[in-house]
Amino acid sequence: MSALPLGTCALGRAIDHAGLPLDGGAPLLGRRVALAPRVPLPNERAPVCAAFWTGVRVIDGLLTFGRGARVGIFGSPGAGKSTLLESIVDGCTADAVVVALVGERGREARRWIDRGSARSTIVCATSDRSPSERISAAAVAFAQAAALRDRGLHVLLVLDSLARTAGALRERGIANGESVGRAGYPPSVFSEMARLIEVAGPLGGGSMTLVATVLNDGDDRDPVSDAARSLLDGHFVLSDRLAREGRFPAIDVPVSASRTMPAVVDAAHARRAARVRAAIALLDRIADARALGFDPSEAAARRAVAAEERIERFLRQGARAAGSSETVAALADLADTLEVSDGHQ
Repeated sequence: MSALPLGTCALGRAIDHAGLPLDGGAPLLGRRVALAPRVPLPNERAPVCAAFWTGVRVIDGLLTFGRGARVGIFGSPGAGKSTLLESIVDGCTADAVVVALVGERGREARRWIDRGSARSTIVCATSDRSPSERISAAAVAFAQAAALRDRGLHVLLVLDSLARTAGALRERGIANGESVGRAGYPPSVFSEMARLIEVAGPLGGGSMTLVATVLNDGDDRDPVSDAARSLLDGHFVLSDRLAREGRFPAIDVPVSASRTMPAVVDAAHARRAARVRAAIALLDRIADARALGFDPSEAAARRAVAAEERIERFLRQGARAAGSSETVAALADLADTLEVSDGHQ
C-alpha cells in the first residue's frame, strides 16, 4: 500500500496502519497521499522563527521551542510522559494534531481515541501488531501531518513512541537478515529514524512540529536515546525523583535543552529564563549540603533559597493550560525576584 486517503478527510478520526477506521465511522474518502513523504532539501526549508506554545509553563518559559522544531521527551516508565503529551495536545496552538500510537497498550490507545477532537487524527498500531504494521502506523502519521502541512496548516505530530518505532524497525531488519551492531540494532534502524524525523519542520506556509517520546531507563549506552538526541532539536528529560515527589510535569530543567529557543524568544525572555534555570541548578547543587544543615554562603544561592517556593510554584502545573502571556509574565516576576539581593538591585 503506497497511498491512502489522508489530509483534512482524516481530521476528527482514528485509523489504523492501513487507514481503516478505529472509531466506528465510515471509511476515509478523499485525495490519496503517498505514505513516503519526501524529505525536504535544506534550501527548501523555512527557518524556525516563531515559538510553538504548548500551554505547559515550564516548557514555554524555560525550554521554549520553535514551530517546526523536533523535540523529544525522555523518561522511564511511570515518569509522566503520557500525561505531559496530553497536556501539550490540549494546550498547544497548532491548527491540527496528529497522534501516532506505535506499540502502545490497547487501554492507552482507547483513551486517546475517546479524547480525540475535530482537529486531531489518531493513528494506532498496538503492541500486539506485527513490526510491519507498527512501522506503517508511524509512516501513515507522518504522511498525514505532511499532507496537512502542505495545505498551509501548522501541525503538531506526536509520536509515542520513537523508541518503540525503533524497536519495530529492529525486528523487521533482523527478520530480513540484516547484520546487527550496537545493542542488537541493524544500521538501517538509525537511517530510517533520521529519514522520518527529517520530514518534520517548517515548509512553505505550513509547519510540522514533532514531539516524540523516548523511553530512557538511565542506560547511557542506549543507542536509540543517543541517536535521538543527535537528531532532535531539543530534549526534555523527566525525573523519576520529581515524579515520585508529585511534581507535574517532572521535567529536570538543568539537564534539558531547547536548541531553537534563542531563535524564537526575545532577549528579555532569554535572559530571564537563563536566570531561573541557573537558580534551579544552584538549588540542585546545594541540596545535599542543605539536607545536612549547612546554609549557603554565596549571594546567588541565598537568593535561590529565598525564592525556592516561588520557583516550585512556577514549575508545578495543574490541569489548566497556561497561556503564553501568563507564562511570560510569571517568568518575568520570578526572574526579577532572583535579581534582588538584600534589598538592592
